[in-house]
Amino acid sequence: MLDAANGLAQAAERAAVGVVEAIAGAAPGWLALAVALHLLNQLARGRGWHVIVGLACPGDSRLRVRDAIGAWVAGAGMGGVLSARGGDAVRVVLLRQRLPDVRYPRLAGTLVAEAAGETAVGVGLVLVLLAGGLGPGPTIGDPALGWILVAALAGVGAAVALRSRWSALRRLIAELGRGCSALGEPRVYARAVLPWQLTSRLMRASSLMCFLVAFGLPATPEAVALVMVAQGGGRVLPLAPASLAATVAVLAAGFPSATGADVSAAALAGFVVGTSTTLTLVGVALAVGITVWMAGPRALRAALRVRWGIVAPGGGPQRGAVEL
Repeated sequence: MLDAANGLAQAAERAAVGVVEAIAGAAPGWLALAVALHLLNQLARGRGWHVIVGLACPGDSRLRVRDAIGAWVAGAGMGGVLSARGGDAVRVVLLRQRLPDVRYPRLAGTLVAEAAGETAVGVGLVLVLLAGGLGPGPTIGDPALGWILVAALAGVGAAVALRSRWSALRRLIAELGRGCSALGEPRVYARAVLPWQLTSRLMRASSLMCFLVAFGLPATPEAVALVMVAQGGGRVLPLAPASLAATVAVLAAGFPSATGADVSAAALAGFVVGTSTTLTLVGVALAVGITVWMAGPRALRAALRVRWGIVAPGGGPQRGAVEL
C-alpha cells in the first residue's frame, strides 16, 4: 500500500511539473490575449442569458445586466472545478440572491433555453465543418447517440406518466416551462439573444487561435474549428482526466489532416492541459471574487449543496439549504 501511495504521489508530481512546463513554455503576450478574449466570450454569453432571464421574469426591475453577467462568469469559472452542471448551480444560486421571489426551477429553465440556442449554433458549426470535409462526425448509427435517444424517450415517458399524479412535479414542470419561455418567442430570441451567442462563438474562436499561437501550434481556421469540436466532445465525459484525454485523442487524430502539419501528441497534450489549467485558475479566482461581491460565502455553500445534495441527519435538508 505504501508503494502504491508513493507511486500516486510521484505521478501527481510529474503531472504538476508537466503542467508548469507547458504553461511556462507558452508566449505570455498571446496567453494574456487569449484569456482576455475568453472572458469576452463569457461576458457575451452572460449578456444573452440576461435577456432570457428577463423574458422568464417580465417586469422584474431587480434584474440587472451586471448581476446576470457576474453570475454567468462565476459559473463558468467554477465549472472548471465542479463540472458544467456544478457551474450552472452556482449561476442559479447567485442570481437567486438578486431575485429572491423567483424559484430555482424557473432560473434552471433559463439555462435550458440558453443552452438550446448555443447548441443550435454549435450544430450549425459542425454541419459547416462536415460539409467542408473536416473529418468524420457522429452518425445515426453511433451507439452513443442511440443510448441518448433511448434515455430521452424514457425521460419524456416518465415525465408524462408522473405529471398527472404529483402536483409538486406539475409545479416543477410549470416553472421550468416559464424559464424556457424565450424559446416560445423565436423572433425575439433571434433578435436579442442569438447575436450575443454568435459574438460569444467568435470570441471563443479568437481566444483559441491565440492559445494555439501561444503554444507554438498552427493557428489556422481549421485548427481552431477542430479544437472547438474536440472540446465539445471532451465535455461529454464528467471526469476531468478522461475529458482531457478524449480531447487530446480527437486532436491527435484530426490535427494532421486539418492543418497539414505534423504535430506530436505530447505538444497537443501540453496545449490542452496548459489551456485548461490557465482558464481554470483565472476562472476560479474570478468566481470567488464575484461570489463574495454578490452574496458572500453563504451562496457558495448553497451552491455546493445544490451540486452534491448535502442533507442533514434524518433526511431533511441542512439548515440554510436550498429549497425549491
